[in-house]
Amino acid sequence: MIRIIVVEDSEVVRTGIIGLLNYEPDMEVVASAENGLQAIELLEQGITADIILADLNMPKMDGIVLTEHITAAFPKAIVVIFTMHIRSEFVDKALNAGARGYLLKDGDFADIMEGIRKVVQGEIYVSKNVQRFSRLETVPSAFNKAV
Repeated sequence: MIRIIVVEDSEVVRTGIIGLLNYEPDMEVVASAENGLQAIELLEQGITADIILADLNMPKMDGIVLTEHITAAFPKAIVVIFTMHIRSEFVDKALNAGARGYLLKDGDFADIMEGIRKVVQGEIYVSKNVQRFSRLETVPSAFNKAV
């Protein structure tokens, strides 16, 4: 069973992803938080999880700072960023901070579930749409220079 803490400031998104994750037979959301500080409090209280699924932009403590703190203080916990930001610079910041996955909120459900499962198996996973965008990101600038 993959134990998950969901960290998301939007109640609608948090409630929705919790419902989807709990529907999976091999996943269980054990706690949720509205921001990074609440997530740290949960971990300090002894709540254990395999995955911390965290938004990138949150009040009080964002996903990057949360990732840095968790990887230092709770090395067994794996952080996966769950965001709407598709630009590769955000992916780089998240992975450099210690995140093991980067999933898009507007990605398809299968990609999100695949990402969580692969990260638990020890892989680093970035949503397919981010990978495609990152490769294409340099094409427009190269094209503009040639014109």
